[in-house]
Amino acid sequence: MGSQLCTATETEVRDVLTDAASLRAMKDKSSSTSKSTWTVLLRKYPGCSLGMDVDLFEGTALVVYVVCKTGLVADWNNENPSKAIQKGDRVLEVNGTKGDAWALAHACIDDQELKIVVQRVSHCTLKL
Repeated sequence: MGSQLCTATETEVRDVLTDAASLRAMKDKSSSTSKSTWTVLLRKYPGCSLGMDVDLFEGTALVVYVVCKTGLVADWNNENPSKAIQKGDRVLEVNGTKGDAWALAHACIDDQELKIVVQRVSHCTLKL
């Protein structure tokens, strides 16, 4: 196998690099996210439930995949529509506990008063 020399002109190389940079910028722009974070305050009472189902398998946060029509979260959502918890939101922290989904779930179960930090991530998509 012999080696081949590149015979592209400087202009052709510059055009290829410019195209690559443009594609990289589009990729960076398309994968950009917008994050919004807020705090939810809930007080549990006997016989109540939070009324949301979460996925623990992300590892560091609880990902909301169902918000029930009844429960403390539904009550919060009705009273605070601008800070409503929705499917896809992430519970980042509960009463100072963060970074471990299982610990977050236990805090939600064990504690009576809950200070929950919620994050909504909006993804930008690019159709090709």
